[in-house]
Amino acid sequence: VTSCASLRPNLAMAASKAAAVLAAVAAPLRGTASASGSSACPCIDPYTHSSLQGSSGLAQYMEGGVLMYMPRGSTNKYPYPAGYGNGCAAHDDGLPPSCDASVEAKPDWCATAWCYVDPVECSLTKFSSKFFPAVEALFFSYQTCSPAPPDRAASEVFDAAESYLRSSRGVIEATALARSSETCSLRADQKMCPCNSCSPSDKWASQVDFSRVGTIEANRGSAAEQSSALCMAETVSSTYKATAANEAGSNFDRVGYQYFADQATGSYTQWPKEEACSWSSGYDPRFRDWYVAGATGPKDVVIVIDTSGSMSGRRAEMALAAAKRILDTLTWKDFATIVLFDDGVKAVYCGSLMPVTEGNRRAMQGWLDSQEWADGGTNFVTAMDRAIEVIRASVAAGATSMCQKAIMFLTDGEADFGDDDYRRVRDAATDYDIVLFTYALGSGANQQVTKRLACENGGIFYPVGDNDDLATIMAEYYDYFVQGQEICTPGFTRYTATQGHQLYGACLPMYDRSGQSPALLGVSCLDVNLIANMTRMEQDPGWDTFKCRASDDTKKCRAVHMTTCKLQKLRRAYSGASICEGAFADVTDSTACTCLDPACQDDPMFIDEKGYFCDAWIGRNCAHPDQTLGYSTSGLEEVRTKCPRGCRLCAEQASCPAADCSARAPGPTECRACLGKVSGLDLDGRPMSCPADAPRDNMADYRASLSVVDAGTCIVAAADRRV
Repeated sequence: VTSCASLRPNLAMAASKAAAVLAAVAAPLRGTASASGSSACPCIDPYTHSSLQGSSGLAQYMEGGVLMYMPRGSTNKYPYPAGYGNGCAAHDDGLPPSCDASVEAKPDWCATAWCYVDPVECSLTKFSSKFFPAVEALFFSYQTCSPAPPDRAASEVFDAAESYLRSSRGVIEATALARSSETCSLRADQKMCPCNSCSPSDKWASQVDFSRVGTIEANRGSAAEQSSALCMAETVSSTYKATAANEAGSNFDRVGYQYFADQATGSYTQWPKEEACSWSSGYDPRFRDWYVAGATGPKDVVIVIDTSGSMSGRRAEMALAAAKRILDTLTWKDFATIVLFDDGVKAVYCGSLMPVTEGNRRAMQGWLDSQEWADGGTNFVTAMDRAIEVIRASVAAGATSMCQKAIMFLTDGEADFGDDDYRRVRDAATDYDIVLFTYALGSGANQQVTKRLACENGGIFYPVGDNDDLATIMAEYYDYFVQGQEICTPGFTRYTATQGHQLYGACLPMYDRSGQSPALLGVSCLDVNLIANMTRMEQDPGWDTFKCRASDDTKKCRAVHMTTCKLQKLRRAYSGASICEGAFADVTDSTACTCLDPACQDDPMFIDEKGYFCDAWIGRNCAHPDQTLGYSTSGLEEVRTKCPRGCRLCAEQASCPAADCSARAPGPTECRACLGKVSGLDLDGRPMSCPADAPRDNMADYRASLSVVDAGTCIVAAADRRV
């Protein structure tokens, strides 16, 4: 996979190029029948057209006679050449922020010819302006200038989807780096509730406006955060419109969405604009599986819940809702199970971790509904021992993401926990890379034990009141992974849309790179169905290779870098009572934390003597691995040399310059299931396997030797598809 490039525009560079850009002639046409467009949708001169004159036209974007693109909320300004949009040409080619020479992988729309059109006179596909949205009568069309692009081969889809996502990432990150004091608000034409410009579409089973991008504004966060979210929404709209114009086709018969949510407020932006009054109230995309999957790497999660006699009434309802909400944040790349306890282990969903496919998630949530929630005493020891045993058995059986593991422990009661018990948990957490999130519900809960468990095992302790939103608090566990990871390649998920269409979403996180370490701005997604006919593509000889590559990239473990300083900040953000004694107990928002040397990276091509890639060591102890794994001394030394980040051996440094993904070396171009050991399922819910058309399969004998693990009735057939 090509490494993520820095798409950060440079204002000084743009200014130095301005003279050359303005003097340049329009880019050459690509497959256009006429420079003036189709007779069904003629091009217009946007600078002289009668409907675009005065202060409501392009004049509001002119500075000294030069057309300027100014992303909302940003100090960046990009001079565009005279004649931009006038007549059929690839007007964007060579221009910032998405199509200039600094962009390593330009989106396809950069080289596509288009022109501005009058929406009243154009009967072809058209979109409201991508860069100058305040000019309400300004529309553009690719279809009038360029023929529809040919269907892509399956082998081309991954790179196309990634380039579109990186284009969105580039403009959002550039805006964050050059924030202005501008306040953004939602215009009437952006609102999805109500959507006055929407009309019914049988194919999409909804009321939509294909010419626009819509936003659901969230009333969460500070006024500044809400404004920033809307600025980002308008900025990403530019790339969404360009992508849709280039890919959607004249009849919009390929159902597929583009969507973005910001981390600070949970505002949601989508193409196409859609009537959302029936579902937008209270909608928070930050707790949807696509968002969490895009923002974090794979993980193993064991949910441990107290169901003793005191967990009755409202508390039982809160615990049930919280467990379901956690499961809603997980996807097929994650593994999970559930342990319920009272004075013993009351029930376990599965004796080993299960991949959280849509079918398995529904089964887990249904199982929770069938359990008794208020009976018996309280025993922390047996519950914690069982959770650890599930992890140990899962690792031995290969029923694991092979990445970091989390135990989420909820209780409202009191119970003994001795020094030997704490030591046993610490040892297991070290051996299996387990972090503990503990939740003490209500005034009668034992906060001493739960806090010590979290503090001794790199986690966070949450005291929760009976009137607090337990489900939201527990579902926010993923922020730990967000703060400790940086993800450079898209993650894929398969889901069923409300109208029954089966969609493949590719998601990529966006970061604020102005601080000491990247901070999550939000997640942007593109449904692959928008850029490819999936029915045809599934018959393509390269489909299995695409599916394997998309699955494999999504399932790669991401190292979590969580210093004590950063962890104490996370604890403090929830509650002063969550801060642990010891180092950085007096941490503040302004405390400078160390970072890892960005040049210290794992070798993505390395395969150890047992057939594992470096990322598999993220969930293991490189210093003292399980002896039953059978590694030689020299083999372990090679692992530590080749996999310093996964083994947590990278040096920390006080100076943390803004970094991006460009330092990451590309991995294998072949599917890794053909080259080394991988675990879990693929996008379609089947065991990971080497495609039949792969140039080589080094792991055929290994896969043939695997046996099916009997984990009881919780096993879902390997062919269980996400339908």
